Amino acid sequence: MNLSRRNFVQGAILGGAALSAVGVLQGRHPTPLPQMADVSSFTPPSAALNSQSLALGKLFPSLLDPDATEGPFIANTLSSKVSSAGLFRRGERGNSVFLRQADGRATIPWAPIFVRENNLLQLPPSVRSQIDCSDLLVMNESSTRYPVFGNKARKYEFLLPNLKWSGSERLGTMGAVSSNHVLQFALANRVSDLTGDGQQLNCALDMVLFEVPGVPTDMARLAILRSLVQHVSLTSNDVELAGEAAYAYGKHWLHRDTDSLVPPGGSNEVSALGHMNAIAELAQLLDAAQAWETPPDVIFVAMGSGSTVLGLLLGVHLMGWNTKVVGVADQDKSPLTRWVVNRQPSVPFVEGNVAQLARSTVEWLHKIRFPGISPGALRVMQHETFVPDSTSWEPGYGLIEPADGERAKELQEAGLSLDPVFTLKAWRSLLIMSQTGALKNKKVLFWNTFNSFDYMPPLLSSLG
Repeated sequence: MNLSRRNFVQGAILGGAALSAVGVLQGRHPTPLPQMADVSSFTPPSAALNSQSLALGKLFPSLLDPDATEGPFIANTLSSKVSSAGLFRRGERGNSVFLRQADGRATIPWAPIFVRENNLLQLPPSVRSQIDCSDLLVMNESSTRYPVFGNKARKYEFLLPNLKWSGSERLGTMGAVSSNHVLQFALANRVSDLTGDGQQLNCALDMVLFEVPGVPTDMARLAILRSLVQHVSLTSNDVELAGEAAYAYGKHWLHRDTDSLVPPGGSNEVSALGHMNAIAELAQLLDAAQAWETPPDVIFVAMGSGSTVLGLLLGVHLMGWNTKVVGVADQDKSPLTRWVVNRQPSVPFVEGNVAQLARSTVEWLHKIRFPGISPGALRVMQHETFVPDSTSWEPGYGLIEPADGERAKELQEAGLSLDPVFTLKAWRSLLIMSQTGALKNKKVLFWNTFNSFDYMPPLLSSLG
């Protein structure tokens, strides 16, 4: 099994490290992939996907030039018909670069799996008047048409083809039953075209799912997940395990043939490229809409496993913007868990996740000679652009206060759907900062990472 011990300990804790009791929902022995619900109507047209281009390529044309000599080559596996033939892999499956020779230029596969739209949302005056700022826009990464879209899809556009080129055959991942990642990744694994001729990753996939304390388990969602993967283990979430206990737990419930661990939230160094590219797309949208003559002063975004906020920070750095990125944590953990995962017991858990991923990602970007990453990029992000909020997640993971529920209804009527785990907490952070006067005369962008696509009716009906 190609899973490092430390990575798996971190994965088990990030995915709900408080693990106490397990109920096995599907057999331990290998079984054929389940008959998947009919999701053909959920996939974007091939022609629309083939027309997509990497926005970072307009900022740095060498990234898309196979004949360039400096920096990595990001290969669109749909349009250029490139493959891993003749290349060898460096790095873990799903987090690799591919080379022809040891000191040669790195190739990184990318497959567009969702159709870009103009998702800039202008909220009505009744909402904007509540925020003391010069202007407010929303980057609304939500779709009523496609289940794999926006925030998670940006990560999978790099993660899925990387797993395919790596030769992965059996995957493991974990998260809450309500996790955006586990459902969207399960679907993306089965439906996303990675080659331009209809080849999906379609690996055997095992999931370790945990129940959120104080929140009833969504049995309909659980049934959908069981229909999409090969094996599911469900655990309650009563005590925190760490170190050897977490490692033993995770290893026990994954299949012995598992060769690749998909990190919680889909976050690693490679997937951070998805949100670096998202900032380049935002710049194009703002320019096309002639919305603002200068970049946003502040971006608010939910913060969980880390690569979304990190990618936005790196994207801001590449663009040369003087923009603060407020990352709003979805939870915190005990000092013991903070130490095991991040070696920083005094730093709030999610902040520690981002700090650790930032160090490894900036080191990796320098190693592959990614353009625009200055020697001081890490210092600038840590001390100048990153503004962590590790208090607005309370009263608990996935739990909200009555006032939050009222805000959610008002925002939904205004065209903005938020979820109680991540984005509603980020909106609360925006309101709090506004009330302190911190946003006065500033252009504020709220980055909505919640895809509000209604999965239940079509998927449940196909299950009978």
